[in-house]
Amino acid sequence: MNKLIGVLICIGFSITGWAQTDTTDRPLMHEIVAAKFFLAPVEKKIAFTETWLKQFPDTARSGKLAEAYDMLRSEIALTYFKANDKAAGLNWLQQLRTAEGKVGAGIKIGSYLLSQDEKAYAGVVESKLRPMVDSVSNAFKKDSTGKDTYNTLMPVYVKCLQVLGKNDRIVYYLQPLYKANGQQFPSDVTTRIMTKPEDYKLTDNLAYTYGMALAATGQSKEAVAVLARMYLTGEETSEKVLADIKDASSKIPGGEAYFNHLTDSVHSYYKAKLTAFAAVKNVDLNALKGRYVLLDFWGSWCRPCRASHPHLKELYAKYKDKGFEIVGIASEHAKTKEDCIAAWKNAIAQDGITWLQVLNNENAVKFDAVKEYSVTAFPTKILLDKDGNIIGRFVGNGNSGEAFYARLAQLLDN
Repeated sequence: MNKLIGVLICIGFSITGWAQTDTTDRPLMHEIVAAKFFLAPVEKKIAFTETWLKQFPDTARSGKLAEAYDMLRSEIALTYFKANDKAAGLNWLQQLRTAEGKVGAGIKIGSYLLSQDEKAYAGVVESKLRPMVDSVSNAFKKDSTGKDTYNTLMPVYVKCLQVLGKNDRIVYYLQPLYKANGQQFPSDVTTRIMTKPEDYKLTDNLAYTYGMALAATGQSKEAVAVLARMYLTGEETSEKVLADIKDASSKIPGGEAYFNHLTDSVHSYYKAKLTAFAAVKNVDLNALKGRYVLLDFWGSWCRPCRASHPHLKELYAKYKDKGFEIVGIASEHAKTKEDCIAAWKNAIAQDGITWLQVLNNENAVKFDAVKEYSVTAFPTKILLDKDGNIIGRFVGNGNSGEAFYARLAQLLDN
């Protein structure tokens, strides 16, 4: 393990430039997915990589294709480290060519070390990642360069800072990124999707960590604002978050009134959206009053969306007489309006969906529900309480779907 720690020193952390967006990696990425590369044993991973290098030569040694090959090399390296073959792992890391590849390797190895023993390795990982993080952070603060890399680094780096109790540094690094991301962190959605509900911890959420760090550094009002946004928009609705909001509120004059004001503002904001949505999409809000309502964002092209329909049908049959309703909001990608409508209607018929459906493409200029509800991935399920307030946001199937099913059962099984 000591040699593995040393690898963090060897891979390099100087970020001097950022590759422009290109599409040269797309054919390779299709091959990676088709071959199930990340599930293969290390010998097959190496064979795949050698074959692809012949098929898609990395002549430029920079850009997206080079980054993709570095991703494969770092994955091979990590596989060797996990098998305790540190010499082979180091050999593959030394083949990394791009700054982005070195970032990815640092994250992979740092994550692995923390998963083994976060208390033992937090200091080591933090010290080795810090030069990279500072380089990215400085570039971002100067001219907003490298935001994606900054976002990618933060989950691992902030975990180190959490373990080390460096709340002031958490605020320092997350504050500008929180604002630039529109008061959120993209990795929080990914974390929820990739983590089983029983394994998920609030401390895995960067927004929560940021809010608690603000509270720990005496910025209680700012902490309430961050935590309240999570809670009131359905991103994190646990009793623990509510208790933390109340605790932070108690430390500022008029804190309870401030939280109540935030609550009223957010509720009014989204009720206005719901009213506008109903008016533009011709939805009868009166028929939904007094019921828990699921806004289900989907599309005929979205396989995970379609895969969720059988279970949604079961839930609808089980709970519709207990005060549950669904409004499907489909977004289609066909070239013409007629093709969008045809694809949408065909999917409804094929899947046997019986609840209310609207097509977001229609009158999207007047009200684009995907944009207005900040939907960035499909499927996304937004659960409303009987008063039309958001009480849950669930992105994807799998782990997120399980969390949604559990939430619904909690509300309606009695």
